[in-house]
Amino acid sequence: MTLKNMSEDYREVLKDNVLNEAIFINVTFSGHRRGHTVPWPKVVIRPVLVRGQRHLQFSYFEPDKNITKNYAGAEVGEKLEQLLALPFKGINLKTTNGNIHVQMTKKGKAIIHREKPSKLQPGPELAHDRQKEMLLPASAADPFLQATGMITQDGRVKAHMQSKFRQINEFLRLIQQTGELNKFEKIPIQVVDFGCGNAYLTFAFYHYLNHILDLPAQVTGVDVKEQLINKHIALNQTLGWTDLTFHATRIIYVEPASSPDIILALHACDTATDEALAQAIKWQSKLIFAAPCCHHHLQQQLAQQPPPPPFQPVLRHGILRERLGDILTDTFRALILRIMGYRAEVIEFIATEHTAKNLMIRAVKTVAPGDPRFGQEYQALKQFWGVVPYLEQLLKEEALFNQ
Repeated sequence: MTLKNMSEDYREVLKDNVLNEAIFINVTFSGHRRGHTVPWPKVVIRPVLVRGQRHLQFSYFEPDKNITKNYAGAEVGEKLEQLLALPFKGINLKTTNGNIHVQMTKKGKAIIHREKPSKLQPGPELAHDRQKEMLLPASAADPFLQATGMITQDGRVKAHMQSKFRQINEFLRLIQQTGELNKFEKIPIQVVDFGCGNAYLTFAFYHYLNHILDLPAQVTGVDVKEQLINKHIALNQTLGWTDLTFHATRIIYVEPASSPDIILALHACDTATDEALAQAIKWQSKLIFAAPCCHHHLQQQLAQQPPPPPFQPVLRHGILRERLGDILTDTFRALILRIMGYRAEVIEFIATEHTAKNLMIRAVKTVAPGDPRFGQEYQALKQFWGVVPYLEQLLKEEALFNQ
């Protein structure tokens, strides 16, 4: 990687590459400079073909949705200029000639890093809705996909729903990949989706189990937003899915009639992921799939005490402290699951161009709790950092954890 002089106009560098049809692959704008705000946490631009004409697709990501717009001609330059005028913290450009990373300093100066490709890069992918084998293909045009507003009447994924549709298919693939879905002896399978939000995954997983795999399943979506839950109940009534229910309550207050077999938690915010994991462990659920979101609880503990001496240079920087907090939080969660008898792994959920929170904790109940090896690892890590994970606190309240 080479470092370019800060005096170089990064805006011109980016425009020259983005507007070069022969080499441009994609560019991501993310974060914001200290003391500034931006309208979107992330914006991704990539070339697409729309009715045979090349456009640039601008995807504007927000915490609970993303908006996708396609532009051609003079509009491309105008929209690009608007983005370059905003105080984004970092810009990552990918071309067939290599990558360019722009990092903004505290004083608003741009540092440009150039990275040559380690291997020959393929040309730009222009498919508007890039197709690959999906467990839930849009071409099937299942009624629930139209009812939830994910596809058009002619079976095309709506532009602003493409990222969410890929997330759902990848989530289903990672569940199916365990090979455990056909091993349940008790029917119907009991599923709870914690922090279901817009419930795209809730509807999709119910459909996948009951209508694609022919596995009888009762699915419950849980979220604290009562208005949203009422909307899902009304929508489900139009579909007539009697074994799909929704409840407006906090995760920790859910008390099902029988212990759920599968727990889902897609981007449940902060400690809501811990609440979902605690409930799953209490119920001894067979399968757990959690894609964590923010991790404030442990980050606050790290910020309130002196760091271990080797890590002072790392924790000096806010962004590095935040990412370290993310990594430690999910490491503790995976270790606790292993202590409690789960085969737990932290894996990539989906590419970062679709969501920055792209990790999944996937766990399968395999043995009795109490493996001393994982207990020792957990205690050593906790003592080194001087923190108490929130998941431990929740389990001790249930008298389930004695490490």
